[in-house]
Amino acid sequence: MRVLADVGRYDEALKELDAVTAREALDPLLVAADRGGLLHRAGAWEASSRALVQAGELADEHERVRLSEEFTGDIPWRMGALERQTLHTLNALNYLQLGRPEEAAVEARLTNALNLQRHLELRHHVTMERHLNAIPIDDELRPYLVQSAIGLYVSGLAHELAGNEDSSFIDYLAAWRITRSAPPGAPSRLTHLEPRLLAEARRLGRPELEELERLILAPESSAPADDAGDLVVVVEAGKLPERCVLQRWKEGRVWSVCPRPWPHGQARIEVASGSWDAETVTSLENLLLRRGALGVSTDTTRQPNLWARAGSVALFVLVPPLGGYLLLRTASERATQLEQGWLSLPSEFQVARLSLPSGRHTVRIRRSDHQETREVDIAPGRTQVLVVPMR
Repeated sequence: MRVLADVGRYDEALKELDAVTAREALDPLLVAADRGGLLHRAGAWEASSRALVQAGELADEHERVRLSEEFTGDIPWRMGALERQTLHTLNALNYLQLGRPEEAAVEARLTNALNLQRHLELRHHVTMERHLNAIPIDDELRPYLVQSAIGLYVSGLAHELAGNEDSSFIDYLAAWRITRSAPPGAPSRLTHLEPRLLAEARRLGRPELEELERLILAPESSAPADDAGDLVVVVEAGKLPERCVLQRWKEGRVWSVCPRPWPHGQARIEVASGSWDAETVTSLENLLLRRGALGVSTDTTRQPNLWARAGSVALFVLVPPLGGYLLLRTASERATQLEQGWLSLPSEFQVARLSLPSGRHTVRIRRSDHQETREVDIAPGRTQVLVVPMR
């Protein structure tokens, strides 16, 4: 399926997904997520949205802890924090391409909604730090590791298109702050947003203006021409890393994160009036590799239920054949879950924002390995969004 998708044969890739689903007992959440990701790559925005909504509902269902599943090891795959945030981001981009910014704003806000954020803080922050051998995470680094800058950026973009000026400013500012917290060497930037933040803070009378004037050295954006509009290009690049087993000298064989090969580099956006380099807002590859280096290879499953594990051990003592079977089943299921992941996601989200005269424009998106051409219509004073899925 992935081989077919990588060469752009999406219809055949979807047929392969259907065929393997019919043959094998695959987790329905992973199937729905892969289907939504493949349809998004194919530009089938409406069908992708339906599949991703289904995946979100299944992800909620899988979060319910059932003692029988914990006891027998028959535990469903649970979507990790980064995957869940990216699911909502992809779906928000689907809605933006469909011209439905209000729905995009609702979907994008789910990446950092209070109930999800509280869930992540309780489940993932503590779990992650338990894997660090008592070495705490630098609090200044935490936002970069656990929040989605691209999710907030897309939320700000959706609010901008829907006319919610203050909400747009708040989300843009939050995304910009996350990129500023990124550690040295992390490809996460939003410098193209800085002139806009300054201008909007002044126009809206925002209390954050003093902070922005102190931190931003870029000149304030000039007033656009009367017949100009903006084009925001979102480029999805590369392949998400996969979980793998590595041989380490002291620890033996351990689960870690291994990158998949892809031609790294920034996309370049060209129109007749000039060219712009896209900025990487979020690199899922960088996030996962940094977390892997900290000893956190996965955040997709809960810690084993203590009572279920104690029951299995007790059964092993009292009824060795049955207890041994349950323990082996649990260990096997755990290894399977560690292997699984939503590999139809891109490695990076890159963004460029251009101001263009009104009218039809030919836009070339140059990447290190190929070039794509799109036609866009720019209206005066309006913002147009162009999503370029991973290839």
